[in-house]
Amino acid sequence: MVVIAAAGLAVSIAGCGSGGPQQAAARFLQTYARPDGRVVRIDQGHDTVSEGQAYGMLLAEASGDSTQFRRIWMWTKRHLQLRNHLFAFHANAAGRVIGPGAASDADLLIAWALLRYSGPDAAAWHRDGREIADAVLAHEVVSGPDGVPILAAGPWATGPPATIDPSYWSLAAFQGLAHFTGDETWLRLEAGAVRLTRQITDNGKRLPPDWAQLNVGDAPQPEPSPDGTQTQAQYGLDAQRTVVWFAASCNPHARALAARWWRLLRARRHARALALRLNGSVLTATHAALPLVAAAAAAKAAGHGRQSRQLLDEAALQQRHYPTYYGGAWSALGQALLTSDALGPC
Repeated sequence: MVVIAAAGLAVSIAGCGSGGPQQAAARFLQTYARPDGRVVRIDQGHDTVSEGQAYGMLLAEASGDSTQFRRIWMWTKRHLQLRNHLFAFHANAAGRVIGPGAASDADLLIAWALLRYSGPDAAAWHRDGREIADAVLAHEVVSGPDGVPILAAGPWATGPPATIDPSYWSLAAFQGLAHFTGDETWLRLEAGAVRLTRQITDNGKRLPPDWAQLNVGDAPQPEPSPDGTQTQAQYGLDAQRTVVWFAASCNPHARALAARWWRLLRARRHARALALRLNGSVLTATHAALPLVAAAAAAKAAGHGRQSRQLLDEAALQQRHYPTYYGGAWSALGQALLTSDALGPC
């Protein structure tokens, strides 16, 4: 779950440019990754979350920086890894764990990053990646409709009912892990994710929610956030990642859903808003980078390449004027996923 402060932006983006995926990744790492490998949320008290470590590893790969990758992974392994091979999700400004529960999005992306890695020490880190992938399947997966496996939000979220966050479903990671491990369970997780997202969004007529609950035999139901910070179901800073993962997927059904969301996101005030209701109306009009990246993803899926590039440029400009850890991560990840094959399995 993510909470950030953002500010409005009323600036023309003509010709601003975003510098490409390698430059965007390098900027994020230079700003938020410490020399010891800890990724710090400067705008949130200098704390660290496992998701940020995962983003750092993937962006180090996207920028071709194996030294940075090694530093980030070794800090993550030494300071956050639990006995069950998953990762504590939260450490304070001193790097001490204060939230020992695991978040499945970070666990999934860390496993994927390790198994993708091709630099020095690759064999050892591939073994680590397989252990983590096995732990995700053992501790963070529940049975969905007709027995289809579904990634829950973490070991704490397996229910019943299960708590799910559709933005944790990185389809590229599912596909990548299926390739690297040879375990077809990952492809079933991908299929289940697309199926449930289609159900919960009425086949793309509504936006994906930040959070939902899943009872065996029932369709998923959008819900407020588990910690009570959101009082109603919304399309916010979690759900916006869903659009990016689906638009960047090799799965044509996922890309078709992302294309349908463009209808709800193409209006400028909707594309920039921090949060929308699931019907697409504005809930929180404050501007941030990730909503723009998500709109860019939907535009690309719908075949509007020029608008997609403009929205990515605007996201990069938003981040430069009002820098945040989360905006920087997703401005860079959006570039890598939507404008290159740096992180794509296709």
